[in-house]
Amino acid sequence: MKKNFLSFLSFMGLGFFAFAQSHINIELLSATYTTPVVQFRVSWNDIPAVTGQTHNAKIWLWVDFIKIENNQPSGTWMRATIANPSPGTVAPETNKGFWLQGNTGAYNQIVTVALTNIPANTTFNWCAYASDCPPNVTATNGTYTFKGTPPFTLIASDEITTQTVTGTTLATSALTIIPTTIKDKTECPGVFCPYQGSDLYIDATHLCQLRASGAQNWEAWIKDSRDNELYRIVKMPDDKWWLAQNVKLASYNSSTVGNAISGCTKEQCGRYYKWTQVYASYAGGSSGSTGNVQGICPPSWLLPVGATFSTLANIIGSESTVCAALRPLDAYYSPKNDTYGWASISSIANGEMYIYYSSWYTNDVGREDGFGTDYYDSGYKRDRWSIGGPGEHDAAVVRCFRQL
Repeated sequence: MKKNFLSFLSFMGLGFFAFAQSHINIELLSATYTTPVVQFRVSWNDIPAVTGQTHNAKIWLWVDFIKIENNQPSGTWMRATIANPSPGTVAPETNKGFWLQGNTGAYNQIVTVALTNIPANTTFNWCAYASDCPPNVTATNGTYTFKGTPPFTLIASDEITTQTVTGTTLATSALTIIPTTIKDKTECPGVFCPYQGSDLYIDATHLCQLRASGAQNWEAWIKDSRDNELYRIVKMPDDKWWLAQNVKLASYNSSTVGNAISGCTKEQCGRYYKWTQVYASYAGGSSGSTGNVQGICPPSWLLPVGATFSTLANIIGSESTVCAALRPLDAYYSPKNDTYGWASISSIANGEMYIYYSSWYTNDVGREDGFGTDYYDSGYKRDRWSIGGPGEHDAAVVRCFRQL
């Protein structure tokens, strides 16, 4: 949400006036021309809580200027490059603005910043701006919608390859690079979601972002087109996206119905499915199939094979490391770190909390029925993820993955 403040020094540089928009107030205090430095006050009474809008306590500030020659503006308005904001932090992506961390209540702070692309002893007019939400992107029905001030610059991980979006929308099929960051006309840096699936779902509460805890890996949300259920997804160290929730599909077809888990809502734990249901949900499969098959997963998502889990486990580390890394913080067993936000789902059985790390997958090594595990042993080769014991008539939850 961009917040504008525009203030001009008088043409002689002897005074200034100001006006402000939104809840952020900026009052200019002084300007030094020998070595260009400006000082202003940033304040607000509180941060508004408006449904559908984002207002952060950490704000982005920048300064524009125009030179004064012969008592007249000379040239065009330009963005100032800045240094040494006090307080504040220059963004590593650009020196054309800086971050200032405020607080959620009333805030009042005097800020001083040097303007480094103005020659010494130059008189100038200047204006200041603030934004309380970085540029971001949402995705719906094959279209990216950009929030911020156009044009937008999409930037790949090499920080060299870019794509410019002149408006506020772009068809997902028109994306020519794999962007990791984004900036808008204000030069404010933001993060572009690395998940490029057409089922990406973003709104004010379902964000694509780096997790703030644990391994600080990526998380996002998708919408299952079959029933419009939303799923949180995480990027795991095997470079695959995994569902961070168990499958919740009520029915694959009229004869294949997942049973709700007793004592646990489908939002918390997903649904139980018999292997015959999972097996019947993909065409051409066979018990013990080694291929990556979609199964009961959302469109374009896959049932993992035994090797898929083994690869993930071996990358994470030892058996105890794997167990701790994948257990949710509210799990019955210890250790429990949920390092990657994979959030294996707890379920209620016999009045106690038990943890089941995953689910059905094809070709469990050593078995034909493709049953999953609730722990790793024998170097993760013999996986047992059963509920009530292995066998084709038992039920289990389902996790899926996708690699883009």
